[in-house]
Amino acid sequence: MAIIYRRMTRDEALQSADIIVEAYAEQPWHEEWTVQNAVSRIDELTTTPMCLAVAAFEAERPVGFAFGLPHTSVTGRGIHVAEIAIRPQHQRSGIGSCLLSRLEEEARIMGYVHVWLVSRSTGGVAQYYKSNDYQHSEKLCVYSKKLK
Repeated sequence: MAIIYRRMTRDEALQSADIIVEAYAEQPWHEEWTVQNAVSRIDELTTTPMCLAVAAFEAERPVGFAFGLPHTSVTGRGIHVAEIAIRPQHQRSGIGSCLLSRLEEEARIMGYVHVWLVSRSTGGVAQYYKSNDYQHSEKLCVYSKKLK
């Protein structure tokens, strides 16, 4: 069946929260998302002004999505790929790369000049982003702290 790529509405996104649950349960993430947490995540994303949501649909059913949020820096207006997830049975079929490409094109049309994301720095995920022309930053790393 053909995959259709287009912008995703907020309602479609909220109804597709199970994609996060399914995708992140698999390698390399092994994260135990609940549908409630996934709905909360999508709500955060879709209520951010200028959120850009694109999805891959198979027979009207979303099989993957990518969310971009505006992020202006010293280099200009950019978009942060805040979330990308594909149902496991559709992974490794080019859908993620097509979603990134669609998100980038939509961002270009909106006047953004760069795109960035945070992900694993090694392994298959790193290779996936490199194969999509993303470069590992030598200047930046992620810091985190658990709040008590």
